[in-house]
Amino acid sequence: MLQEMTGSEMTGSMKALLLGTLTLRTATGTTGALLIVWNKHLHQSGAVSITPVDLATITLAFYVTELLGSPIFGIIADRIGRKPVMLLGPLFGLAAVTLTPFAMTIPLLICTRLLEGSSTAASVPSILSFVAAKTSHDAKLRGRVVTLFEVATLGGLLVAGTALAGPLWDFFAVGAFAVNGGIYLLSLALFAYGVKDEHAAPPQQTENRLRKYLKLFSQRGILLFVPTWVSINAIIGVWVPQGLNLLLGDSGVESRGQFLMSGFPFTVITSAFAFVALIGGVGLFFWGNRFANFRRTTMLLLGLIAFVVAMAAVFSMNRLSGADLPLIALLFTLLCGSMFFIAGATPAALGFLADVSERYHTDRSAVMGLYSIFLGLGQVIGVKIAGDLATSYGVDGLVYATLGFLVVAGTFLLILRRVEHEILLPSAPGQHGVHG
Repeated sequence: MLQEMTGSEMTGSMKALLLGTLTLRTATGTTGALLIVWNKHLHQSGAVSITPVDLATITLAFYVTELLGSPIFGIIADRIGRKPVMLLGPLFGLAAVTLTPFAMTIPLLICTRLLEGSSTAASVPSILSFVAAKTSHDAKLRGRVVTLFEVATLGGLLVAGTALAGPLWDFFAVGAFAVNGGIYLLSLALFAYGVKDEHAAPPQQTENRLRKYLKLFSQRGILLFVPTWVSINAIIGVWVPQGLNLLLGDSGVESRGQFLMSGFPFTVITSAFAFVALIGGVGLFFWGNRFANFRRTTMLLLGLIAFVVAMAAVFSMNRLSGADLPLIALLFTLLCGSMFFIAGATPAALGFLADVSERYHTDRSAVMGLYSIFLGLGQVIGVKIAGDLATSYGVDGLVYATLGFLVVAGTFLLILRRVEHEILLPSAPGQHGVHG
């Protein structure tokens, strides 16, 4: 299947890298979803009281670690090689999932998130650096590979991971964490034995590497790109995990007649999340194969418009009741259709950053680490805001926050579109023959 989708140009190392990413993100997504039901179990058993604000704090630990760790691991990968740093991802994740069933206090729960955040911080810059370096000669190949990376990432986190969590908990209860540990080990094996990456030490630096790294933030393209990408990831932080938590029903939040806070079964919710994400996966493949034809900013703009449509569907659905099944089904279909276009935003953003990295060949890991920094920063902001709004306004509060972030993202994206041609090298993949 992978051979058919990717074509003959993709190497065995690239396939192993993508499969390793898929299994790693599946394990990460499973851990995150299991943590939600674990928190509910602890709360209901009286072991510890966990409010929406507590949940936001626990979740923030993951994103703060990803935010702070990504530049550090990116610099290390540029110095000692991508593969050694890549291997730390599954190892940190394995440590996190091993600790989780013993985490019966908020500080210990935070520790599990710190370890999981370290897993992402170590793996993403090194993986994306490998992708950027191996696709610098071919826009179509870059489009396919970054699409498959996003499919592996989102498919693992939101489809496979979320879908697995429900059945694993139903069948194994606390033992589900041990089963998930095996998925981390599979990812470790794929990276260790499947990825071949020769590393040549970069030339001696005449400038402090951290100072050089910080200078990247002053580049015009990156400065304009940051608000849009941070806002998009803030929206993800708004809905994960607070959206999942509210759909399960939270006795600490006044629902005020909001239908989506009625309290749905865990397996039903995770299956619905997985289905919506699956539609997004179809969109990822479609838009990723349009890299040579569409400007990255056009794909991002379509994603933002689709976000507005999706929020209208969610807000309308929240006004209904269980008796309005035909209308609920129609709105859910509209939400799924929106996800097809939303999905194009993530490979477009990654592709834009990969194009920017063409100016910094010896610092690709550091540049691609910016992807995780912006992702982490956005989700830290989103999670913090969501914790407060979820307590006061429930699902409606998450919709209001999303619309606010969309205004910010759209404003800066329109500015970026006007100067995009001045930022990227003419030789960067996809800079010839694009339209839109």
